[in-house]
Amino acid sequence: MKFRIKAPLAILAALAIAPLSLVSNAQEIDFMVVDYDAPGMGDWWKLLVEKYNTEAEGTVVPRSVSAGHYYEQLLIQAASGAGPDVLTVNPNNLGELLAAGYVLPLDSFIEQSDLRDAIVPGGWDSLTVDGTTYALPITGRTLQLIYNSCHFEEAGLDGPPTSLDEIMEYAEALTQTDESGRVTRYGMNLVNANEDPTYETLLMLTLAHGGSFSDEDGNFTLDSQPAIDALTYFKAIYDSGVVPQGMSETDLRALFATGGSSMTIDGQWQFPFIEQNNPENFDCYQTAGHPWDGPATGGVNMALAISADSDNPEAAWEFISMAASDDLQSQFSDYSPYIPYGVNALSDEQLAARPYLIPYVESSGSAHPIAIPGHADQFNEIWPIVVDAVLLTLRDNVPPEEALAIAQQQLEDCCS
Repeated sequence: MKFRIKAPLAILAALAIAPLSLVSNAQEIDFMVVDYDAPGMGDWWKLLVEKYNTEAEGTVVPRSVSAGHYYEQLLIQAASGAGPDVLTVNPNNLGELLAAGYVLPLDSFIEQSDLRDAIVPGGWDSLTVDGTTYALPITGRTLQLIYNSCHFEEAGLDGPPTSLDEIMEYAEALTQTDESGRVTRYGMNLVNANEDPTYETLLMLTLAHGGSFSDEDGNFTLDSQPAIDALTYFKAIYDSGVVPQGMSETDLRALFATGGSSMTIDGQWQFPFIEQNNPENFDCYQTAGHPWDGPATGGVNMALAISADSDNPEAAWEFISMAASDDLQSQFSDYSPYIPYGVNALSDEQLAARPYLIPYVESSGSAHPIAIPGHADQFNEIWPIVVDAVLLTLRDNVPPEEALAIAQQQLEDCCS
């Protein structure tokens, strides 16, 4: 759920580092990738590289960088002239890379290869700027309702809640206390600590009330009625005693996985964690669509792009287009907890084996971006302002309209 932008665009102008010594070869593709040698996703990248090196005339040379240093290293190497041919991007850093002139438009390649329809509807949207597409979506995620069906059965509840009102009702019915009044099981998890997932909690609730954090022109709308209604609801469920207060996202996940709470809104990665930590009760955990009309939050979190400075753009495109091939897409979920963006990437058999994935697959193409459109490269400035407003209401009892008005002004001052 977390993502970070590691360095400002100014680093491109500030750095003057001599280029690395690279072998010039018209068919050699330099691929800069996160944690290529790590198990899981790294193994899938290896399949992709092996496929290209076996079937194409050229050779891909992977360059592995840790996730915490990837974006900084990318900017440094781009400034030095030693950047890769193929790079991983996401909607949050794409704007900055475009401003640097570092990413190649892909539309001509996409149309020539007839690849547009191989990606789920909506998959290209967050990677398209002013009508031009700059990256191929690889993985994504949304947040959906996960619930403990065994707790539901104990409480006499039929099926998952389908609205925010029902969330409140179910959470109250599922919460348990001991004789002293201490909560022994919470009905619901909602992240409300001083960390960026709390930003997404308010965004989800704002979408559920028919709004967003910005209008179509990218103007901030934190002081709009849907956002006020969302924070009002957040405050009500926070004060009701059915959600843990101030617990980190990591601790909330552990609490839910071990039966300390009955519902959460989280990603599909929660299921392997549950299976590892609570295997005897794994079958109790099920998913349902997010309990409101409108989109979930999330979308593309990793895509492949080609450097505008690449000497081999055609070979680079042949490489990244292989990532959308049927055989690579069909194997993706064996290596990654995220959702692939290829059409029918998950077979009926795969979904039958892991039915909890279905709501995530169904929502991946229509998800609302976490970062505010038009302000994705300012996320690290924006989320603390939004979270401060949430905490003013939750902890300090400042009325939602006042807390959000403060945030609205701060956003306009810092980021408009």
